[in-house]
Amino acid sequence: MPTNWSMKDLARLRMSVGYSGHKAGRPLSPVEVGREIRKAVDGGATLKECAEAMQFRGTGHIGRFVRILTLPKEIHHEIDWGAKRNTIGFSAAVELAAVQATEDQLAIANAIRSRHLKKKEVRQVGQLLRRTNQDVESCIAEVLAMRDVVVRRYVFVGSIDTSISHDLTGKTQKERDKLLAVALKEIGLRGAVGRLGVGIFTLMGDDVFDQEMSSMGKEEIERKIEGAIREILNR
Repeated sequence: MPTNWSMKDLARLRMSVGYSGHKAGRPLSPVEVGREIRKAVDGGATLKECAEAMQFRGTGHIGRFVRILTLPKEIHHEIDWGAKRNTIGFSAAVELAAVQATEDQLAIANAIRSRHLKKKEVRQVGQLLRRTNQDVESCIAEVLAMRDVVVRRYVFVGSIDTSISHDLTGKTQKERDKLLAVALKEIGLRGAVGRLGVGIFTLMGDDVFDQEMSSMGKEEIERKIEGAIREILNR
């Protein structure tokens, strides 16, 4: 076992990457797993040693956790084990990491949020980028045109004051998301679910959420959410 992993670290990693339990019960997000692996490697461990400790047969799968760390940090908090209304699924994130340009990654991430691009579609966009001279938006449009039904979602990305960010740093992704869910409920924002990072949050929702954004205003939404989070943390 890597020397800078405690038994608690190892237990949380095995519970997170194991497939015997339900995904919702996994204590760490894919990015948090990747960070633990990178911490071990930086401390002198090999990927093989990490894989054996986490009970993987080889290093192929474990490398996927390291690859997603190359994605822009502003979307790390959105990456989860499965693709839900407010997340970027782990498999889609791995495909996204294969896209070279950061600006293209961010554009595709936005399409995952707003158009619910799936793993296969993210791969198709990446293939078009590599094989054609089209820009990323044209590649996304081409892939969406293959669909029978176009799904539309609305996205809002807000920032968190640095004074709050310090209190969020020590929390896991699951703990931060629960905090945001309580904040959304307390301010009465309808039609949206979200993910909370350390210095940023992302909301995704339906037509009701779009109406809420129009009536309340984005600056007011950001102010209220930040205020609610601050109040909850101070309780």
